[in-house]
Amino acid sequence: MTRLPTVTAIGRPRGGFSLLEAVIAMLLVGVVLVAALHVLAGTTASTRTTAQHAAGMLLAEGLLAEILTLPYAEPDAGQTAVFGPEAGETGGTRAVFDDVDDYRNWSASPPESPDGAVLPGYAGWTRSVAVEYLNPSDLDQVVAFDMGVKRVTVTASFDGKPIAALVTIRTDCEME
Repeated sequence: MTRLPTVTAIGRPRGGFSLLEAVIAMLLVGVVLVAALHVLAGTTASTRTTAQHAAGMLLAEGLLAEILTLPYAEPDAGQTAVFGPEAGETGGTRAVFDDVDDYRNWSASPPESPDGAVLPGYAGWTRSVAVEYLNPSDLDQVVAFDMGVKRVTVTASFDGKPIAALVTIRTDCEME
């Protein structure tokens, strides 16, 4: 059975869309496009956040690994030990740091290598370190003097917003 074309009031066959059908189709396409753009924007933001977190962790891990290679206390017995960098360890690069607490209150933006060379690709990033004495009986209690335990916190921030932070505890006990 063949189908006959629809006939309009004046007797001609109807062809194409009416203006109302075209407007409805454009509205539906517009709604779908807006929804797709919202999904794409969310995916892009999520990808950027993941990449920033990975970069922040990489920066924090690298600096923490560097710190943990150093001894707990000042290795130079002839030098008066202070909490933080000793005389001759300030104002230059951290290549002269020779113990964990030399990094106390250290910060650099943009991040740099131990010899002071800026790490490429990290504009807007800051790395900072906090070193605190802890009570060995209560590792949540910060104390004003050395009781044999230090907490080292390395933070990587992007545009002033902390992205990654790593915390470790160091003790003055030598492993044998």
